[in-house]
Amino acid sequence: MKKLTPFLLIIFSGFFFGQNIESVKKTVQNINQTKNFKIKTVPYSYFMDKSEVTDNGIELKGFYKNGKLRKMEHFVGLSAWNIITEYYFSENGKLVFVHSKKLQTVGENGYLEKPQLLTELRCYYENDKLIKTTGIFNGGEKIDYQKESQNLKNDLKKYN
Repeated sequence: MKKLTPFLLIIFSGFFFGQNIESVKKTVQNINQTKNFKIKTVPYSYFMDKSEVTDNGIELKGFYKNGKLRKMEHFVGLSAWNIITEYYFSENGKLVFVHSKKLQTVGENGYLEKPQLLTELRCYYENDKLIKTTGIFNGGEKIDYQKESQNLKNDLKKYN
């Protein structure tokens, strides 16, 4: 029985977290299927005023439905690649999912016609806690997406 207990714990924890991820996936799917968002765009000039400067710009978009922020898209254009991070929020405003991609935009012969995916990361959250991560981003660099999402929410609030 003692040998069976750890095995059962692993099985049940996998089942439990698998269920949570399915709930997150459903929330993200519902958000992506939503039409007629009110979109607020924070342009590069706002970030330049904060001394956040990149070669190919920064842009932040907030997607609102019924006055609630449901999704953010954050674009950072660097010299040889772009980083695009999407943040998804539950009805009560909690971060539930982050999808971040790094795309190469420059090759040996100049700018690429079609950017190439270099790295991709997916983070699943429940009750403000990271419950699962898939993929790798930027060589394993750790990013606090909870904190980053709060900073970006503040940028959306401050920009008029």
